[in-house]
Formats: sequence, structure tokens, C-alpha cells
Amino acid sequence: MKKIILLYFLSILLAHQLYSQNNTGTPYSMFGIGLLQDNYGPYTAMGGVSAAMRDNNNINFLNPASYTALDSNRFYFQFGITGEYVNISTHQENSSYRVAQNASLNMAFRVYNNLFASLGFNQRSDIGYDLYYYKMINGSDNEYYNQQVSGEGGLNDFYLGFAYRFWNLSVGLNSSVVFGNIEKRETLTPLISDSYYINSRNKIAISDVIFNIGLQYDMKLSPKSKLTLGSAFNLSSKMNARKDLESYKINSSTQVNETLDDEKLNNGNISYPFRIISGFAYDYKDKWMVSGDYTFQEMSAYKEFGIDQEYNDYHKIAIGASLLPARYGRFWWQRNKYILGAYAVRSQIEVNNVHINTYGVTCGIQMPVYVSNRELSLGIAFDLGLRGTEKNGLIQEKYAKVRLNIAFKEGWFMKRKID
Repeated sequence: MKKIILLYFLSILLAHQLYSQNNTGTPYSMFGIGLLQDNYGPYTAMGGVSAAMRDNNNINFLNPASYTALDSNRFYFQFGITGEYVNISTHQENSSYRVAQNASLNMAFRVYNNLFASLGFNQRSDIGYDLYYYKMINGSDNEYYNQQVSGEGGLNDFYLGFAYRFWNLSVGLNSSVVFGNIEKRETLTPLISDSYYINSRNKIAISDVIFNIGLQYDMKLSPKSKLTLGSAFNLSSKMNARKDLESYKINSSTQVNETLDDEKLNNGNISYPFRIISGFAYDYKDKWMVSGDYTFQEMSAYKEFGIDQEYNDYHKIAIGASLLPARYGRFWWQRNKYILGAYAVRSQIEVNNVHINTYGVTCGIQMPVYVSNRELSLGIAFDLGLRGTEKNGLIQEKYAKVRLNIAFKEGWFMKRKID
């Protein structure tokens, strides 16, 4: 037990390094608080479904009501991380990048009778981009300038959650401390002699508490089949934020600085909009499972320091299926779970009157490993997707992700009997 707790806190330090590094990524992360996580968690291979998912192998931190499905005499530890390869293209050129992201660290255990608890460290959003533009100066015939825009950061959360089961109904609550820094920079450099170039930096520090409420209701349809309905949501919240904006111009010949703007705002806020995810999961013979989710977030209500950012609402549909040939089968391949899924996202982003949508297909496998008084579950998920379009001079991304999810549980308050 002590080894598990030590491993957990060492893993938090490792995850903090992953969150803090400058991972240059998608240009579409420049908007708002960054790119929202479309598909992550223990059910990535099923398209990222989560609302009605509950089992005794995985910690489903996306719906806290699911904690009541865990074994009552086991202590759970779970770690997940995603590696991603992305090809970025326009109608003229392309490039690629690799990044590790979406790390999550979770623990769970039973507190008393039907009361369960979980705590963990997850990533909410991610920012990482570095773009260069070559443009003509307005009003000139043959004079140009370079524009560089870059950004990094994102939001993470540390949560503590509880869930209680009332007969077939489970109710859960995650209290999340959301924190992070967002930094966006821009440099304008005219390609003419004896001119000025302009630098600006906008840094926002965010910290506050968000509550996520979850519900799940499971029912037997027949001796061989079961249906679970689930939903999880957070209400609109104003997160405390501090802004530090600097802008200055520099003479290219003398290197003399002149401040254009220097603004510090310590008592502002950013509106984190209402978000809800609802879905179902149908299980037949503890062998076949089909699940579907719908996610909505009111991003049209998103504001930064009282200014409406004019985003669209966020929508996502996900569906997944799995096959477990025989949970206690004689052969190794029979005890593995084989998984397929797909998802479609209509994001909050609209550029040049074009909606930036995302489509993905997923597959994976979950393999159990049994050792003395411990059970280990190794999950590998593959996610192939497409984000954006090359139309109207925009950027299209083709990505391939691999998510590794390791969950293990060990007997708690269990002593080996010696004859």
C-alpha cells in the first residue's frame, strides 16, 4: 500500500513535467483556453464514451457516479498518457509534429458501505502552436512583413470525488481545483530598413474550483442483459483569472524600446460554460457491450474578462462497442476485451465562415494480468482522426494517437492466511 501511494506522488511529479513542457501542437489550440479534450480517459478505444460506462476495472473520472461499480475491498491506481503524431497541411504546404499529452493519474477506494472516493490529476485543455506568416504591408506595392504567433499552456485539474449508491441509482460529485497558465505571443517584423518591429505578450493565470455532478441508473432488462443510463454535468462557473499584457515596439536600427501597452488585471474572471454529457451502455451476457454518448458545452457563453469571444456551442457524438469472449476463459485471448469506436465533433471554432470539425475512428484492446493479490489491466487504444479543412486557406490536421492506460487494483485490508 505504501509503495502504491509513493508511486502515485512520483507519477504526479512526472505528469507535471509533461504538462509544463512546450509541446508545439495544433494551431486550433490558439482559441480561448485551448483545445478541449475530445477523446481521452479509460474508454478512448470506444470513441471516448463515458456517461454510462461503469465497471470494476477502470476509474471513470469523467462521470463520478461510476465509482460505485468498483470492488469494495480493492485499492485502485490508474495511469494514462497519449502519444500523438500529426500531419498539418494547407493547399500549398505541410509539416508534422509529435507530442505526448493528456496524462491522467487517478486513485479510488471504498470509504464506507456504499460510499466510494476517487482523487486524481487530469488535463482539461492544451495550448501549443507556433505559426509564421509572410504578408504584404497594406497600402504598399512590394513591401512585406513577417508575423509570428505562438502560444503555450493549458488547464489542469486536481479533483476529489465521492459517489454513493442508492439501490440502482448512483450519484457522484467531483470537486476539481482547476489551474494553469496561458501565454500567447505575437511579433510583427517589417522587411524594410529603419523600421520598428512590435512584440506583444498576453499571459493569463487561472485558478478556481469547478464541481462536476454525475448520475447513473442501471437496470436488468433480462437475466442476460443490462442497460445503464448516465449523465454528468457542470454548471456555468466564473473562474478567477489574472492577466498580464505587454506590448512594445523596437527600432530595428537603434534597438530602442517604446512601450505601447502595459496592463495588469488581478481580479478578472473567465467564464467556464455549462457542459453536459449523457448516454447509455447496453451489456449482453457480460460479453457484448454497446455504448453511445452526446456531449454539449455552451461555448457561445464563453467570456474572457467580460468580453464575449463569439464562439459557437460545442457538440460531440460518440459510439463504441466491445467484445469479451470469456471473462474467465482458459486461454489468454479469451480474457481480452476487443474494442471499436467512432466520434464526431462540431467544435466551438469558426474561421473564415468555416466550422472546424473533428472526426475519428478508434480501436483497441484491454488485457488483464493476474498476480498475487493484485490485478493489472493494460489498455491500448488507437485513434485515427481528421480535424479542420484546407478550404478557404485553412489548415487540416490528420492525426494518429496511441493511448496507454494502466490500471491495477490490490487487495485492501486482506491478510494472507498461513496454515
